[in-house]
Amino acid sequence: MHVAGRYGAVMHFPGEPLTFPSAGLELNAHLYRPSGAGPHPAIIVNHGSGLEQDSKPGVARLLTGAGYLVFVPYRRGYAGSPGQPRTDAVAAQPGEPGYGEQVARRLLAENDDVLAALRHVRARSDVDASRTAVLGSSFGGINSILAAGRDPELRACVSFAAAAMTWKHAPEVQDLLLRHVDTARCPFLFLQAENDFDLAPSAAFAERCRARGHLYERHIFPPFGTTEMEAHQIWIHAPYLWAPIVLPFLDRWVKG
Repeated sequence: MHVAGRYGAVMHFPGEPLTFPSAGLELNAHLYRPSGAGPHPAIIVNHGSGLEQDSKPGVARLLTGAGYLVFVPYRRGYAGSPGQPRTDAVAAQPGEPGYGEQVARRLLAENDDVLAALRHVRARSDVDASRTAVLGSSFGGINSILAAGRDPELRACVSFAAAAMTWKHAPEVQDLLLRHVDTARCPFLFLQAENDFDLAPSAAFAERCRARGHLYERHIFPPFGTTEMEAHQIWIHAPYLWAPIVLPFLDRWVKG
């Protein structure tokens, strides 16, 4: 049930197209600016493997309205960015030999692009380089966790539905993510709908944080939509549900 509300997705909010360098490539991106001259806190919004391009103007509108500059990098092989497409890098299917290893290797390569996006954003004169965060869903949620484990300057990580579609098929991805949760310094916010494909990932991340004494929150929303995929994409369909949780978290750890 996609009921419009105070934080409903707002379309027709075009971002500024630009490029940024990563690993010798010029990758595509969209920039969304809040009002005022800045310098602003900034959030890297990481897309999933399916891009969900139409969703990001709504997500960006919500975040810029709260005072954040939003940068959406299109990682190698996505949305016209040069580089090997994900489907070529991951030739094996779930359950086949090599699948988990191929996915883990691809994710680390993509994450180099996320780190490059962070460097690019921090160099902007309208950004407060000391106040940056990452947010993403699915593959973007995974990339946000990996970035948190690799970039000690991040102030917060918001991860929707990370690995819910790959967790049970890819122990290599499980190990990769848990190792990066271990090395992260910033607080985590893990979110899923109850009827997402698999709740085990966010439970494992939360338990790992608890065991290591890391700051974290985990929120499981009631069943959403009519399919697992709709639940998996709650960040697109239901900003009115997650904004009252995500915005205070970001304000506390990024602005605070």
